[in-house]
Amino acid sequence: MGIGKFALWATGPYLNDAIFDPAGPLNRDNCLSPWRSLKEQLAARGWECHTQDVYLKAGETPGITLFLDIPGEPVGKLLKDWAPKTRKWAVLHECEIVIPRNWDMSLHSQFERIFTWNEAWVDNKKYFKTNFSNHFPESLPTEIPGKEKLCVLISMQRKLGSPLELYSKREEAIRWFERNHPEDFDLYGRGWNEYVFTGPRVVRALNRIKPLKKLLAPKFPSYRGEVASKLPVLGKYKFCICYENTRDIPGYITEKIFDCLFAGCVPVYWGAPDIERYVPAACFVDRRKFPTHEALYAFLKGMSGADYAAKVAAGREFVLGKGPYQFSDRYFGETIAAGVADD
Repeated sequence: MGIGKFALWATGPYLNDAIFDPAGPLNRDNCLSPWRSLKEQLAARGWECHTQDVYLKAGETPGITLFLDIPGEPVGKLLKDWAPKTRKWAVLHECEIVIPRNWDMSLHSQFERIFTWNEAWVDNKKYFKTNFSNHFPESLPTEIPGKEKLCVLISMQRKLGSPLELYSKREEAIRWFERNHPEDFDLYGRGWNEYVFTGPRVVRALNRIKPLKKLLAPKFPSYRGEVASKLPVLGKYKFCICYENTRDIPGYITEKIFDCLFAGCVPVYWGAPDIERYVPAACFVDRRKFPTHEALYAFLKGMSGADYAAKVAAGREFVLGKGPYQFSDRYFGETIAAGVADD
């Protein structure tokens, strides 16, 4: 039997196997490690793995094609001649608030196998459990370095029309710190120095006009620019405003809380209602417990050195333990690669 061929359906800058390049500019904070893990796990089972354009250029048809989230066009239309010849799989990372079509069950019929963090669907027949995955370090410093400031927020500026979104709550926290305690807060990320047009498509098309976006941009005095890597920046602050994109969706836990723990920064978390099922409460500050920004600030500012050290130590113990394995890149790669033998 020949070597199996596995295609990862990529777009834009991730094509030509760029998604597997550990030294590439796309691999900020090792965020692409799950895909390299998948490639390694497939190789161990006698399968090669490339982005779809590599196979197209070689005139080869993969036995399996994996999509990251459900595409906006029908899968058969995208695959063209491959459609009847390749098995179709999908990883559903984003929730229904961010990518609604991921939760359109009528579109799931396009796939033979789906990997998702949504346990309500998992049956280990068509639906299999994976998570947003991370590369967990083998060691973390035991010393707590000096912290330059109390609190930081690193996030992309975005708008989302849903009662469950948390983008606006991030902005509320930013504005509160700017008004009340600017000396204790810094903001980083993409888009905060640009205006975001929302509404009908014709209005959103104005987002392509960069000079106009800059001209109309709101002013954020706490804004310190973009960052090439989050972890070194996070390590300079005691706490991070760590909100998911949405709230109250069980199991929807992205890389945000783990980035903080890797950096020795205590997350102020808001998002998944069942977060304590996956991450011990001792590791983070639960934003839901504070009725106002004033109450949260008083708690953060008043935390003793011993209590802060205990939270950092709890985060370190969790990261280096067995608990996070289901959020690891290795688990992600193993879970998906395990299905290649199920012909």
